Amino acid sequence: MSEYGSKETISRPLLEDDEFIIEKKFLSLDNKYYIRDSERKIVGVCQERSLTIKGELRVFSDEDKTEELFRIKQRNMLDFTGTFEVVDPTKKDVVGFLKRNWLKSMILGEWKIFDKNKEVIAEAEEDSLVKEALRLRGLKKLPYRYKLYRNGKKIGFCKQRLSLLKNVYRLQMNDRAEDELDRRLFISLALLLDTVEDKFRKIGK
Repeated sequence: MSEYGSKETISRPLLEDDEFIIEKKFLSLDNKYYIRDSERKIVGVCQERSLTIKGELRVFSDEDKTEELFRIKQRNMLDFTGTFEVVDPTKKDVVGFLKRNWLKSMILGEWKIFDKNKEVIAEAEEDSLVKEALRLRGLKKLPYRYKLYRNGKKIGFCKQRLSLLKNVYRLQMNDRAEDELDRRLFISLALLLDTVEDKFRKIGK
């Protein structure tokens, strides 16, 4: 087995589906995220590690870690603007990058999603200035909603929902026209919104 994990192929539902649910139970001692497809079947499991300064998140096909699907790594421990790379475990290659737009995120959160050639393929923009104003006044737990755009066209959304027992993100891609976009990059966005977004906001505000 290589440094990046199994040589098996990536699970097809993870690459082809248009809807995912990423959830984490608040009372869980192991800090695991469960990734479900549109049929609510578990297609990925991720155990949280600290990404405050430098770390990584590794996503596996199941709780037994049978197959590593991808991993998210912060590129530079001194890069407080937040640049992360998503690595393909089968090819030992970079799938793409996610970078938080530091200046725009001073007002509303914005992330850019890049392919492996560092070309922008999508953007995620927080959609409510009112909610952000309320967060600044102390309502820190208001859920996030990010709209996804490609070349100015809305292609989906990533929406947070809070409950007493778990934190849930729903990732929705609008249609099959966006099939060429690797879903691992957008699942990575949901995981980063939950693990590091609040930490970056505390640094910037």
